[in-house]
Amino acid sequence: MYFIKKNNEEKKNNLVDDFQNFFMDSFFSNKALKTDIVETEKSYILKVDLPGVEKKDVNLDFNNQYLTLSVNQEEDKEDKDQHYIRKERSRFSYSRSYYLDKADETNIKAKLDNGILTITIGKNEEDIKKTITID
Repeated sequence: MYFIKKNNEEKKNNLVDDFQNFFMDSFFSNKALKTDIVETEKSYILKVDLPGVEKKDVNLDFNNQYLTLSVNQEEDKEDKDQHYIRKERSRFSYSRSYYLDKADETNIKAKLDNGILTITIGKNEEDIKKTITID
């Protein structure tokens, strides 16, 4: 619960709460980019929670069997005529990588629907292995 700040002590307590909430929510609780991964015989299916995220803010990259999902939301422009008592709707950037052993980089599909990003990645039929000769 937050109150309108009347003195420095209340302001200090709210700042401490804000600081703790920021770090607990952002880093330790791993709430960002919650993902379910299902492996079938022919593909991987990832479902990622992205509530409130638009398609234009999502980027997918695939390199060396790592799929990297990045979300970058711009901060809302403030109305200079408004006097905010509290502003919690700031925007952030998130990034997460997933290692997918047999993923086929030529067979990746993604769809964002109702705040859930579904990524389907086909699997290579054969293991790609390379034997290295030691000199």
